[in-house]
Amino acid sequence: MSIKLIASDIDGTFLDDQHEFDRTRFQNQLDEMNRRGIHFVVASGNQYLHCTKVMTGINGDLTYVAEDGALIVEKGKMLDSSPIEPELWQKVVTSVDEQPILANAVIILSGEKAAHTNVTPQNEVWGRTGYFYENLTHASDFSTVTDEIYKVDVNWPDLADIRDKYNVLTTEFGNQLTEVMSGYSGIDIIKPHVTKAYGLVQLQRIWNVSMAETMTFGDNQNDAEMLKHAKYGYAMKNASPEAKAATSLVTPLDNNHSGVLDMIDRVLNDQI
Repeated sequence: MSIKLIASDIDGTFLDDQHEFDRTRFQNQLDEMNRRGIHFVVASGNQYLHCTKVMTGINGDLTYVAEDGALIVEKGKMLDSSPIEPELWQKVVTSVDEQPILANAVIILSGEKAAHTNVTPQNEVWGRTGYFYENLTHASDFSTVTDEIYKVDVNWPDLADIRDKYNVLTTEFGNQLTEVMSGYSGIDIIKPHVTKAYGLVQLQRIWNVSMAETMTFGDNQNDAEMLKHAKYGYAMKNASPEAKAATSLVTPLDNNHSGVLDMIDRVLNDQI
């Protein structure tokens, strides 16, 4: 059966470690995918505005499952939106502020209009954070934020392993919220039903595409459900243990060697 939908995470998957990809090669692939009626989906934990910026200059039919599935946009049209209730994201902020084990966390509320953070522009973290978020805004008091918030990103940029903090947060909010490790020492906190797989299911239904006709790529825990929801769910060669545990398939090449583009070529050359 032919592939009709290809969905890929961005950072650590589609992009190399310098946040780049071979634009000419992918543009040629996208032209061919569009010609054949194969949908390409950018499936990311990142803000929608950031995802579109990554694809600046690429022309063709692209669909976005952003904010770990909390926002689905096709051809500029919002298909689905799952913001967090204000009282819930405020509860997250309070919990992170009060627990010593979670000290020194960078908190980012990823919203519809902007990204609101406790980091100031004078902090060296601002530049690194600004890459992932458009309209980054310092919030001296999160309670004044009125934006629709899709995700709370809690991260510790200088730590290599944040599993102890993840274990604490997973016990905090019961079934009201879900926590997933997203890479770059971050934890994404979202609505319980929100996953990249949730976004993928909506698109499969709209496009009448089966799991057997779906290929996905990811490198971290927040990709795991999406990898399980495709017959061809590939963890990257450089993926975390959590991503590799979700599937038996691993890309031959890592993100620094165009692992996703290599697999797309195999699809287009009928090698899958």
